[in-house]
Amino acid sequence: MRDPLPKLHAIELKFHSLTFEFYEEYPDFSKDFILEFIQKTGEYSKELNLSLKAYAKIDYFTNKNAKIAMKALIKFAYDLLSLLASIIRNFESDFQPKDEIDSQFRILDDFIDRKQNLISTSYRQAATQELIAFYDNNLRSSLESQLQKRLENKKSREL
Repeated sequence: MRDPLPKLHAIELKFHSLTFEFYEEYPDFSKDFILEFIQKTGEYSKELNLSLKAYAKIDYFTNKNAKIAMKALIKFAYDLLSLLASIIRNFESDFQPKDEIDSQFRILDDFIDRKQNLISTSYRQAATQELIAFYDNNLRSSLESQLQKRLENKKSREL
């Protein structure tokens, strides 16, 4: 299957190869390795933001499956970005907990290896539920009426 976000996918593959480099250098890693990791994380974040613009252009009602698939990929990408940021925080800390960084790189490697399985199961299911809830007019009306009641109750208590 062709990845709908090829630039993000290419950077993910680079992170996958960086995990191998990490273990070649472990427990000591060079400043160049850390700088490359930080740079790739920045590129990933930028591509993710560009992907959000493409996602916003997909109409749910005319292309529901594409919207769900893209949302699932974006949810995966945000979780990956969170893990990458956590690794960077550990690199930048004065006290580098090498065991924690090692553990995070193992998680990173596994996370990227399992990408397709995670997206097709848990991320797709979560994306589907979120989009159904977001676009369901009955649910939206119900939430709006509940919010209106709460605001009215709050106003009356303040008076």
